[in-house]
Amino acid sequence: MKTKLILLTTLSFIVLLTMSTYAYADTVILPHRVIDARTHTVIDFEGLLARCSEAQVVTLGEQHDDPGTHAIELALLEGLYRYHPNVILSMEMFERDVQEVVDNYLAGNITEEEFLLNSRPWGNYDTDYRPMVQFAFENGLPVVAANIPRPLAARVGELGLNMSIFDASEMPPPDVVFEAPRDAYFDLFSETMTMMGAAHGAGMPMTDEMIWGLYQAQVIKDEMMAASVSVASRENPGSIVYHVAGAFHLAGFLGTFPRIERNLPGVDAVSILAYPVDDLMEIPNDLDAADYWILVQAPPAEEEMEAAPETEAAPETPAAPPSEE
Repeated sequence: MKTKLILLTTLSFIVLLTMSTYAYADTVILPHRVIDARTHTVIDFEGLLARCSEAQVVTLGEQHDDPGTHAIELALLEGLYRYHPNVILSMEMFERDVQEVVDNYLAGNITEEEFLLNSRPWGNYDTDYRPMVQFAFENGLPVVAANIPRPLAARVGELGLNMSIFDASEMPPPDVVFEAPRDAYFDLFSETMTMMGAAHGAGMPMTDEMIWGLYQAQVIKDEMMAASVSVASRENPGSIVYHVAGAFHLAGFLGTFPRIERNLPGVDAVSILAYPVDDLMEIPNDLDAADYWILVQAPPAEEEMEAAPETEAAPETPAAPPSEE
């Protein structure tokens, strides 16, 4: 889910903005700005890395369909490893029941083909998430399959949020709390679902009952991801758990983030939201939704690309040979 953006007219803020790019190893990302939301100032990427390297948990809320967001989250993983090699990558994009498959791939016990066949990767895995998993593979970093299996989430949506929906082979970690409070998170979720239903036309109205079922399924995802992060942090003292998930699970310090803090009292956790913008002078209207924002240059709209004049193509750089896996 995307957070609304507006332009701030505060001149003192805009004067501080400086455009930057970041490159590490073979990763090059688009122009971006890093905003420290606590101080309303712009910092460089290295400053963000320095702060994150001191934390126990770092969360990044991404836009699933944005290439710049994915490039920045890879750069953050690479940078964290450079500062603090004991990094654990936690991902919404893999479900807890494939953890053994993930572990076997990272250990070199199975091929990538076998890994993909048995881990149910998302449709955009090759372009957007494989680079992070491969970085973990090449550098010996653990990867946590953090999310609840989809059939279980669907069962919660149908039958409600309670322990009885799990059988002995599916038991959740002890950190999971079976509660779905009607709080600010519920209000935001309900508003978003209502708008989505309206966008699909009058033929698909979102009833209160439907929204409540979907919300319970959303909460169990947050509970499972928070538990996965918490267990990884407790079992690996001195590590940084870097958790990547959709922004809706983390924005506003709602969803997964407060559940991590509940499970790990006193934890030093940093919340980051990454968001594509057409104009890097845009500033989020809800800066307090995270500790840091990373604004990335959005790709040009299709109509802009079609209208652009043709130019002579630059010589292609020979591709590097694939790494041995």
